[in-house]
Amino acid sequence: MRAISTLLFGWLLLCHPAMAHNLASLLPKSAGDLSRVELVTGEAAQEAVDKLHGKHLPAQESAMARYARPGQSAHPAEVWVSRVESEQEARRQTGQMVHLMFENPKSPFKHPKRVDHNGIPVYRFEGMGMVHLIWYKGDHVWWVSAAPAAEQALLETLCR
Repeated sequence: MRAISTLLFGWLLLCHPAMAHNLASLLPKSAGDLSRVELVTGEAAQEAVDKLHGKHLPAQESAMARYARPGQSAHPAEVWVSRVESEQEARRQTGQMVHLMFENPKSPFKHPKRVDHNGIPVYRFEGMGMVHLIWYKGDHVWWVSAAPAAEQALLETLCR
């Protein structure tokens, strides 16, 4: 019985969000002249991802960060990252998002194009006064919404 309790306790420690692969480490405190002003992880981040999409998206873990220039109250950038079950699932989710954004005539996302950054295909859209960048790498799916002036700094920092 003691061995089972020890194994169960060890399993709980490994599965606890704070002990799992930490997506927060992928969201640095700064990107160019932007500073991270908010970080959301764990269940709250997954709920925010689901709310953003209007449905539950399968992810192992999600995180979101907001970045701003020091002294400015506006948030010129939001970064969302989710870890999914596999690279194949990351590719599928990315492709599905891009397809839906491209095909929906009522979508606020316009002027789609694909750019390569550090050998990673990045899908770029414009809309709502911002640029929106979507890519996957390994089992991570990324979405960045930023003021156009922040685009390069965020790509250089995050898309590597």
